[in-house]
Amino acid sequence: MMVCQHNDARMNVALALTAVSHGAVVANHVEVKSLVKNEKNEVCGAVVRDVLTGDEWTVKAKGVINATGPFTDGIRKMDEVTTSEIVAPSAGVHIILPNYYSPGNMGLIDPATSDGRVIFFLPWEGNAIAGTTDTPTEVTQNPLPKEEEITWILDEVARYLNSDVKVRRGDVLAAWSGIRPLVRDPGAKNTESLVRNHMINVSSGKLLTIAGGKWTTYRAMAKDTVDKAIEVFGLKPTSECRTEYVKLVGSHGFTNTMFIKLIQQFGLETEVGCVLTLQNRILHVVIVPWLTILLRYGVAQHLANSYGDRAWAVASLAQATGRRWPVFGKRISPYYPYIEAEVHYAVRREYACTAV
Repeated sequence: MMVCQHNDARMNVALALTAVSHGAVVANHVEVKSLVKNEKNEVCGAVVRDVLTGDEWTVKAKGVINATGPFTDGIRKMDEVTTSEIVAPSAGVHIILPNYYSPGNMGLIDPATSDGRVIFFLPWEGNAIAGTTDTPTEVTQNPLPKEEEITWILDEVARYLNSDVKVRRGDVLAAWSGIRPLVRDPGAKNTESLVRNHMINVSSGKLLTIAGGKWTTYRAMAKDTVDKAIEVFGLKPTSECRTEYVKLVGSHGFTNTMFIKLIQQFGLETEVGCVLTLQNRILHVVIVPWLTILLRYGVAQHLANSYGDRAWAVASLAQATGRRWPVFGKRISPYYPYIEAEVHYAVRREYACTAV
């Protein structure tokens, strides 16, 4: 069975940039204040606000698609105040543990935990990620993990390790919580049952809502939504759906070995834990155990895997380190592969406006 993982934050940025490359306009840090309706009481735009400057303006459109995840009901109530809520928000907590908790090339998932929830334990960005919880929650802008949720994950993790390995709270390097927008179909007879796949709903005011679903089906979700928009808004497409053939920004020139060229051209760090020395014109490789751990996930591999062929543009912004090796790429932290050039690139090319 083929099992894959992805960086959802980088994936989301790549989707936005790909949309821009196809003619879309992207506005970061902008919130919807209200919906605009025409004389037929149909939604035809929105009043939006720049949360950084406070500026407000009106965007007019042939139709509005509500694809706001856990915030779905907030937008739906702008259309119909009395509409029933369809989102059942669920909190999913993940924690990061040191890499010695998990082999670098092996993961584990168990759907039969002590209380029936799923637990997984996987190598992630040079460390180990463990999760997840599935508990009802409130919709907030910045959800935070609860201590009891972190404790539950640690207790479950301990069940899979040797008895002489003590899983400590102090070993948790990071923890965060996300909100899953599980949905109920308002048109179903049993409105308490949750929809496990995505659901499309069109209000009497022609607000088109897409909710539910998951990363693995996002292209199918997009296709179904656009097909419905063509029908509801009377659009005239010039071609059939092309999502099957559209590559995301960064994927066109990506290869599994492109990180080698990054190393050769920019002198970036790699994951090989060794020190190269030149004595009497003979190249010696000296293995240093602690360096192997430190560079387990090197800068070159990180840039290639996170940016694809855009890694060249990121690396070109890297500053010289002033050392023999690595030549370019100053790390933000010595323990992680992120370099300062990524911050410059995010601001210049990826709409970044704030640190978090």
